[in-house]
Amino acid sequence: MSNNRNHSKLLSIAAVSLVVLGQNTIATDAAHAQGKLANLSDSEPVYEAMIGGEKYSVTKMVMHAPVDKIWRVLTDYANAPKVFPQMKKCQVIKDDGAVKIVKEVVAPSGPLGTFSYVLKLSEKAPHTLEWSRVSGSFKEVRGFWKLEALADGKTLVTYASFVDGGFFLPQPFIRRQARIDMPNIMSCLKCKVETPKLEISARP
Repeated sequence: MSNNRNHSKLLSIAAVSLVVLGQNTIATDAAHAQGKLANLSDSEPVYEAMIGGEKYSVTKMVMHAPVDKIWRVLTDYANAPKVFPQMKKCQVIKDDGAVKIVKEVVAPSGPLGTFSYVLKLSEKAPHTLEWSRVSGSFKEVRGFWKLEALADGKTLVTYASFVDGGFFLPQPFIRRQARIDMPNIMSCLKCKVETPKLEISARP
């Protein structure tokens, strides 16, 4: 019975994805796959790059905050849902120091619904946070955050993501969703690390 429900849910998602994409969007993404994203202007928030033989969606942003501060936010897993609206739950279920097993529940923007999966996170403090799927939704989930210190206490932040949704979530749809959600995720991080804590003065 559970398998039937899951199958029905996937069929519904597939139907929604086909309606949302349309033939024009599929044609556009096919052109992107041929390498037309290689020469992106600075105004483009997301581009595609081959990493480890897979085509990742990548976005970069300069943030007015030091590396250590951004690292603390990224590795504060319990409070991740407070920073990233798409993240509904983030729970460390196994902690082996620099390697952690984390269960996440995410709700991408749009009509997709909610997905749950378990990730293996590898911390290379304070510059790189990598993850890969262990179990749960999707066929494959991989990605990383990379932090590079710049002058004047600024940091170049790179966020890269690869998701294989399998047959029911084709790659053109995954790439389109990445172009929508990844800039929002990056903006939420920027807002968090650049907003100073409010200080309430004691009344006399």
